[in-house]
Amino acid sequence: MEKVKYIKVGQAPKRRRVSLRTWIARLNGWAVAWYAFLAVAGVLLYKLGAAYAMRERGYYAVGGEALALLLPVLYYVAAAMVQNIIKDGGEDV
Repeated sequence: MEKVKYIKVGQAPKRRRVSLRTWIARLNGWAVAWYAFLAVAGVLLYKLGAAYAMRERGYYAVGGEALALLLPVLYYVAAAMVQNIIKDGGEDV
């Protein structure tokens, strides 16, 4: 029979406050630039999609072209998923 580890009940440990200067120093400049590029690309794709949809429909409405605004989020989710698959060795649970 295994021993059970009990968790202490009470307050969570205090979080260390990180100064803004330290937080900015930890940022990866290329990653910030990449996500800024994806955000601008998403806005441009949305504008192009909205103009094309307006021409096709004949009236203004927001449809699937709004998904272009989620381009940075979709990229982050896909990249994290691929990294987890590689880290796990591709094993299915």
